[in-house]
Amino acid sequence: MIHIKKLYEDMDLEVFKAPTEEELGNLIKDIIKNTGRPMTWKELRELFAGIAGEDRLRKVLIKLIERDELIELPDGALALPGMEQNYIPRKTAKRVRPLVPSKFRERWGNLAAKLRKSGLPLGEAMKQVKRFGFSEEEEEQEEIFEEE
Repeated sequence: MIHIKKLYEDMDLEVFKAPTEEELGNLIKDIIKNTGRPMTWKELRELFAGIAGEDRLRKVLIKLIERDELIELPDGALALPGMEQNYIPRKTAKRVRPLVPSKFRERWGNLAAKLRKSGLPLGEAMKQVKRFGFSEEEEEQEEIFEEE
């Protein structure tokens, strides 16, 4: 599935050229596009094991998110822009720590936990939130009441 340049091959050994950061970014986008669904950090890490280290992979993902070529979803999955409309986030018990917190807050605000729990596709859930006109302050107050 991942196509990188082969430098040498004999009966016992194959040697490939490691992709540059730009090539790695393109590979990530191609893989997400070909799977047709958002992918988790764990899936990408397993797929790129032996090709790029975790730190390098994380660095490239951060650059792609900052350039708005990838979107970080409320459950931590990574998607191409537009994939979020029909995506139903997983209900994770684990706290999601965004790769780029400023972009995450800008896109989802304080609603990430509510969107994960809603069970609706993100496009539909966001329409409902806009229709009811909840402000961030009201959302915070609702969360406080739910906790009590």
